[in-house]
Amino acid sequence: MKIMSALLCALLPAAPPPDPVHLTVDPRSLPLTTGPCNARELSVRLANTSTQPLYADAELSAPRALHLQRTLVSTWLPAGYTSTVPVRVSATTGTPPGDYRIRVGAIDVPVTLSAPAPSATLVTRAAEVTAASFRAKNPICAATDGDPATFWSDGTTKYWPDWFQLGWNTPVTVSRADVTTPPGNGLRDWDVQVWSGGWQTVASVRGNTATTRTSRFPPRPTSAVRILTLSGNGLGDLSRIAELTVS
Repeated sequence: MKIMSALLCALLPAAPPPDPVHLTVDPRSLPLTTGPCNARELSVRLANTSTQPLYADAELSAPRALHLQRTLVSTWLPAGYTSTVPVRVSATTGTPPGDYRIRVGAIDVPVTLSAPAPSATLVTRAAEVTAASFRAKNPICAATDGDPATFWSDGTTKYWPDWFQLGWNTPVTVSRADVTTPPGNGLRDWDVQVWSGGWQTVASVRGNTATTRTSRFPPRPTSAVRILTLSGNGLGDLSRIAELTVS
């Protein structure tokens, strides 16, 4: 009997060794709101559980309705090391709400996609967030992420004017713009403009040294608002906006 068992084991294919790379994703489900700057992040973690260094990959895929910052995470892992890579996930305005799924390696991440609530801020409801230019480390959405420690900056040193713009698919009514700039090296001069068959200046700020300045003006229906930047307060003379809110 023991001989038969030994022969059977010899004939069966050997079990594959366990994968030394342990893949995890956080969060395991993702609520997401449509809009150019309403992205959420998935943290893709690759852990080397072996005693030898190695390369590790994780492929990502999603329906065309969702936009992934990257579709491949590839990293060098020393023995016992874990690498965490953030991957931004977004969906453009007008994408049908519903349930979607992102595949990360062998892991499925459910995504619940919804449109911004009618009570959401005008920035959250914007269908377009654009700028004259930007730098990779200071992207456009850094001026609408709710974090004053991050900021958008233009990509042209000592070249004026620049602009930062919010746009909506249907007209909204605006009467206020709050501009927050980095302390000490933010914006000095700018105009607040609304679109009405052409750009119209509704408020101007000159000689600013404050971190946040509020501009109020008579209510105006419009499909777009932009900040036309005219000069900065030193440090390379760039346009820098940490936060822009309109209401």
